Amino acid sequence: MTYTLKKLFMLIVIISLNACGGDSSSESNDKKDNSNKSEQVTTNNHAFNITVNDGLAPLLINQPDATEHLSAGLGTTNMVDQNAYSQAIEAIVDEPQLDAVFKAGDHTFRSNHDGQGPLFNNSSCQGCHIKDGRGQVPSTADEAMSSMFLRIGDSLGNVEPTYGDQLQVFGTINGRSGGVIAKYRGALDEGLAYGEAYTWVEYERVTGTFSDGETYELRKPIYKIKDLAYGDFIDDVQFSARVTPHVYGSGLLESIPQQHLLAYADPTDNNNDGISGRPAYTSHPVSGEKQIARFGQKAVTGSVLQQIAGAYRGDMGVTNSINSAEPCTDAQTACLAQAERENNKHHNGVDLNDVDLAQVEFYNRTLAVPKRRGFDVSTQLWQEEILAGRAQFYAANCHSCHVPRYKTAQAPGSVLGDVDLVSLSDARTNIIALEQQVIYPYTDLLLHDMGGSCVVSKELIDGQSCNEGEQCIYVQRCEGLADGRPEGEATASEWKTPPLWGLGLVQTVNPKATFLHDGRARSIQEAIIWHDGEAKASQQAFINMDKTQRTALLAFLGSL
Repeated sequence: MTYTLKKLFMLIVIISLNACGGDSSSESNDKKDNSNKSEQVTTNNHAFNITVNDGLAPLLINQPDATEHLSAGLGTTNMVDQNAYSQAIEAIVDEPQLDAVFKAGDHTFRSNHDGQGPLFNNSSCQGCHIKDGRGQVPSTADEAMSSMFLRIGDSLGNVEPTYGDQLQVFGTINGRSGGVIAKYRGALDEGLAYGEAYTWVEYERVTGTFSDGETYELRKPIYKIKDLAYGDFIDDVQFSARVTPHVYGSGLLESIPQQHLLAYADPTDNNNDGISGRPAYTSHPVSGEKQIARFGQKAVTGSVLQQIAGAYRGDMGVTNSINSAEPCTDAQTACLAQAERENNKHHNGVDLNDVDLAQVEFYNRTLAVPKRRGFDVSTQLWQEEILAGRAQFYAANCHSCHVPRYKTAQAPGSVLGDVDLVSLSDARTNIIALEQQVIYPYTDLLLHDMGGSCVVSKELIDGQSCNEGEQCIYVQRCEGLADGRPEGEATASEWKTPPLWGLGLVQTVNPKATFLHDGRARSIQEAIIWHDGEAKASQQAFINMDKTQRTALLAFLGSL
């Protein structure tokens, strides 16, 4: 297939939308007002104005775009079964050399690696990102976390001095197959690299009622940690549970112009709508250049390469040229000793060579996004319930964080260089398949305060307090979505808005998958009800909907 690139004309589009719950015939910008902009447009006595140089017509509330069923433009796949998240963008498939690199990256993504450990959470990328989608919460307390984990630190954002910034539940001990789970003081008393700690989650049931009288039930997580292999945590320890997110569409998100994301930021809530999204920044891992952070659940990495390189080191214990240090802290002598026994560092002193790393980066960047459901291509008509749910989405102001639409710009090649099946070159050829695509990811990639707070205690199995010893368990209870642990530029209650595209296929791809950053929500409905902080008004709008309206909104979200 041949694709003709059209030059992007820089057109200033003033896009207006009406207030939350307003008339459905008004136009919508992709989000909300920024008071530092000029020429405000007033609709129904509420001023909104956003200047976007993408050349697109205003996004309407009462009528979807003609291409809205194509979630990622030409980066959309028609696959909507259990393999929906694992497809290459068609333009990549049509180029044999690029398709070969995609397949090579796919193979590496699914493979175990020499030099893994001494500490890790899973042995492959695919083991965490199940079928390139979400991980899952263990079904029982006896099942070790393998596609979710706990980050760790203190309430000020510092790493835990003994355990670092992430608890790895498996260790590597010579002569023992597979990962070895934690043993209380095992690393200290035996000098062996056991997993750092055993972690699990229990749930408290929370019930509530919609305004029409229908009841609902939520799961409130309680995180527990035992069998600390390297001794006690610091007194001010905090934990952050993370279920592995999906990876499809990453290259398209990376190709959204930075200025378009910044246009939606309103960190001091100048327009007084209660929503104050703000960007987080990070340093480019090679150049050191400051860049907006787009990846990670608290927005800590700025590129696909930075994200996967960090995951290789932190999640699998696989060092690479971007993250060359083993996942051991200076206090973990057993881990350091095991690292010295690794005898397979053949790639300039690291476990993963740059060819493999670049292939996995390319694979991640060129995974397609599933098409929308509920649209009849032959008639060009949407199902009425989905249209009604789309209107409810805007009426509840969900789009103020889950911004529907962008147009991608340039997609430079990897900083590692162009990769083929066996080597890297100094060239950096743009990935044309990612460029100039109108996409509908439903995210602003900004940080938002979702409210809540956390308390960590030390308890015996029966709930009595304790101070130390093998039977003394660390327990974290939180109100709301907070985790108590700042990370990067995010506070203890801030999270990056996750993209919603592909949302309706989460449990088609992985029937055991659940929702939100920690997997507490068993359904999309539960995920909405957990929203608080800046999203409280939208959550209350959902609570106040009648059954028909709620059903329509959920149908819309399920179509994404």
